[in-house]
Amino acid sequence: MIEPDRVLQGLAELPLVAPPAELSHKLRAAAHARLMPAKVHLAWSVAVAASVVAYLGWALFFTSTLY
Repeated sequence: MIEPDRVLQGLAELPLVAPPAELSHKLRAAAHARLMPAKVHLAWSVAVAASVVAYLGWALFFTSTLY
């Protein structure tokens, strides 16, 4: 049984109105701001790079002691 949905029917009967250009520009700017990657502080980048180098150095040292 499929019953017609009154809410959807009411929405379908509403006239289509284009949003004002000002609202469109605001929404576009907000969406663009959310899609842009966040700025990362240089110290975090250095810390991550240093931890990767330290881990790889430790792994190389550990592997070389196995033989």
